[in-house]
Amino acid sequence: MLVMLLAFVISFIIFYSMAKNKYNKIDIIYIFLINILGFAIGAKIFSLFDKKQMLTILNFLNSGYAFIGGLIGSFISIYLYCKKYKIAYTTIQSYFTIIYPLIYCIGKIACYINGCCNGIIYNFPLQIIEAIFMLLLFIFLFKYFRDKNKYTIIMFLIIFGITRFIIDFFRASRNIFFINLTLSQLVCLVAVIIGIVYNNIEKHYQIRN
Repeated sequence: MLVMLLAFVISFIIFYSMAKNKYNKIDIIYIFLINILGFAIGAKIFSLFDKKQMLTILNFLNSGYAFIGGLIGSFISIYLYCKKYKIAYTTIQSYFTIIYPLIYCIGKIACYINGCCNGIIYNFPLQIIEAIFMLLLFIFLFKYFRDKNKYTIIMFLIIFGITRFIIDFFRASRNIFFINLTLSQLVCLVAVIIGIVYNNIEKHYQIRN
């Protein structure tokens, strides 16, 4: 819990540094808090679906947190807030897609410390491999796509989706949802498809204009 608190504190500092020149402090704080709330709710609900458990209050309170569900919850909560208060959603969401990999990275370090999310090979530090990949993705997005809004989101969806899809095959514990795929892998496939389609639409739009 302390590690994840650290992850969100670091993320807020980075988010604030990117948004401070475009948005007022109150909006920045509220958006980040709404993001955390959406992330937490989404992560818990997804965890229940992943384990094929009923969505009840007791199960919800006792469930764990699934990062993929957290992403979905975060995307939805940020969109709803931006729509309500007429804030440019794409710009705000692009900032969060930069810091998502960093949160994931720190979370996986916590998993390694706690001994969960192990790989199929004994003593193989899958969590550290994931953390390294996500740290590199964070650096890549922050350095090259910090001010490119739509393309930041596109790159995140495609790269994160492919990376997480592949990594899931090497987990020691997999909750098969359909064929030989987990629910997280199915969502990642959808994310990659959305990213590719979104990218093609943007390129087509640029050509026409």
